[in-house]
Amino acid sequence: MREREERLMFSPGVQLSGDFRFRTSLLSASNLPESRPGTNSPEEFALDQELRLKMKSVVHPMASLVLELSTAQEPYYRSDLRDGSTRQVGEADSQNIGVVARQSYLDLNFNPRNTLRVGKQEVNLGDRRGKVFNGLLTGFAQPECRTGTWCYEFGAYKLSTVDGDWLYALSLDYPFVYELDASENPVNVIRAEIFRIKYSEHDIPLGSRLHPAIRPADNTSTTGLLTNAAGQPLYYNAHEQEYFGLRFLWETSKLRVYADVVSNQGNRRYFVASDRHAQELYKLSGVATEGELVYKTQTGEFGLLWMNARGDEQLDNATANYQRGLEGYYEIVPGTYQGTQFYFNGGSLNLNSGTGLGRSINNTQLLGLRLLYNVPESDLTYRFGLYQLKHLQSVIDQDGRHVKDIGLEWDNTFSFPLVRHLQADLDINLFQVGPAFSYSDAAPGLGTNGELLTHVAGRLTYSF
Repeated sequence: MREREERLMFSPGVQLSGDFRFRTSLLSASNLPESRPGTNSPEEFALDQELRLKMKSVVHPMASLVLELSTAQEPYYRSDLRDGSTRQVGEADSQNIGVVARQSYLDLNFNPRNTLRVGKQEVNLGDRRGKVFNGLLTGFAQPECRTGTWCYEFGAYKLSTVDGDWLYALSLDYPFVYELDASENPVNVIRAEIFRIKYSEHDIPLGSRLHPAIRPADNTSTTGLLTNAAGQPLYYNAHEQEYFGLRFLWETSKLRVYADVVSNQGNRRYFVASDRHAQELYKLSGVATEGELVYKTQTGEFGLLWMNARGDEQLDNATANYQRGLEGYYEIVPGTYQGTQFYFNGGSLNLNSGTGLGRSINNTQLLGLRLLYNVPESDLTYRFGLYQLKHLQSVIDQDGRHVKDIGLEWDNTFSFPLVRHLQADLDINLFQVGPAFSYSDAAPGLGTNGELLTHVAGRLTYSF
């Protein structure tokens, strides 16, 4: 710790911290996804890295400026030694690396229990496990404010250039019992949190499974999108959307019980890019729940996990799929839930994430068994997970059949420090494929059953 404190004192008015992340992953199976652009095979290692530096001013106790810089570097496979745009004078260079402001905000500290934050910041809303929203937004927030025993948070965040596209969030957290030992470990903690989020957004691409998709560079592109009867890609406006729910936690020195329920209510207004005024309005009403029961020992933890997110049956008539009221649950941006290492885990605010497929939780049931074991007299930690995944409502595979079974996932993660502050994680994951399994939310199920897929991933993280 002394080494870290000395490095932070490079300036008497600025604190410095930093992170470095290196990730790699490899898939092996007979049915593989399409090759990434510029590669010859999807079996090639995927490699990427990111470096972050965070500076915080400590000149005045009532206010502080925070700037986090991040390298905007393409994955390794996009390197090109012969690209003249990456070459500096007299140097051979295979890749440009830009620097962007990942976070940039002002903290106003009215008192030790009250902070107003203005600017671009990390946001983890709702269930705080990735089932609502987990990412970066620009706006105003009070992320840590306490009034007596109640803890409340609120925020207002801008989502797009449209005037009405804002997200408003409010949560209230109450600790009924809060007993900690001398090391601040839970002895008996019971707390509950209620939250509500109002959300409006325009021009959202409609994915082939009715999920919010990434906007293509060309508005006429239909890749991964649902189309109308004329073959035009569909978009929608999230109108009067709300997420509200409850989180509950009971934790002792031996036991941890967690549960949450989230409801997604509102309307969708569908249209095509060539005629934004002709809109079709349909209601949306979805629910997602999650629970975890964990028994703690001196060497680790043993637990059970379950998650259900309601969905809608995929119809043979693609047009009829969206021309109806929906009962499915949809995240604001899919891919941030980390229930499993392979099928989910697409990336979030957690530095040690992002080597999975990043699938949406919509129309998915997860049942899991977990084990965490700290090997005695060593720094090695082993995490085991066994999960059954299936769709609650049937989807259509590539052969036109209605199927539900996604598959069985077996996760093995080994974590250990290489040197001080440098952490290594190695995943060896096996997935027994069901007929509803696919590599992305936009793709139909592969239709195969029983094939074993191997996923190997590594993450190297350094923080100071």
